[in-house]
Amino acid sequence: MMNIIFLHGLLGTASDWQKVIENLPHFRCISIDLPFHGKAKETAVCHFNDTADYLSKQIQSAINNEPYFLVGYSLGGRIAMHYALQANVEKGNLQAVVLEGANLGLKTEEEKQARWQNDTQWAKRFREETPDRVLEDWYQQPVFSHLTAHQRAQLIEKRKAHCGANIGQMLLATSLAKQADFREKVRSSSLPFFYFCGEQDLKFQTLAKSEQLNLTTIPYAGHNAHLENPCLFAKKLENLILEIAQF
Repeated sequence: MMNIIFLHGLLGTASDWQKVIENLPHFRCISIDLPFHGKAKETAVCHFNDTADYLSKQIQSAINNEPYFLVGYSLGGRIAMHYALQANVEKGNLQAVVLEGANLGLKTEEEKQARWQNDTQWAKRFREETPDRVLEDWYQQPVFSHLTAHQRAQLIEKRKAHCGANIGQMLLATSLAKQADFREKVRSSSLPFFYFCGEQDLKFQTLAKSEQLNLTTIPYAGHNAHLENPCLFAKKLENLILEIAQF
């Protein structure tokens, strides 16, 4: 049976993928809590390298050397890229990587400095303010602009139990400012890379098209497509994996 490893985004937990997993009965699906999140809340990391090392150990203990696909959303996608393309870790029998709404990296030092400043400010807020207050502003960011007031309220309710200084620590450890620019590597890697994106996620739709990525669009969904349309996300993922597995 083919294995699929799922990585959630910042503020998420392994359970974020549950609805997708329920719609993939023919695969062995494993969703991993990232450091500072969920059951790994006490697991500390300082950089992408630490995080990739943690991920490698989790994957190898779960599936040994069996073939697997790696699916990562947002921060999980950025970690997946570092793990697959840069980290000096045991990757086992990795078949392909599916990125969902993940940033490929910043091009200039100026962009990186601006991002670091922004992430530092958010980290301070996660450390010092109540979850309700900081999340209210977090989900007002442009990438979440498609959400209705009800959807936003639901997300805040869902996330606040896991929200605190731990999120600020992960934000700094895996800031986009610390990430390599993976644009060229994603396109030229012998390891297949695929990109899933909600049709209402205009920022990452634009990115995927401008970088000529192998794009799969998820209708009736924004940035968090696997949460907003899990059935269709699962169907498109299954079709993709079955297509690759035939070769």
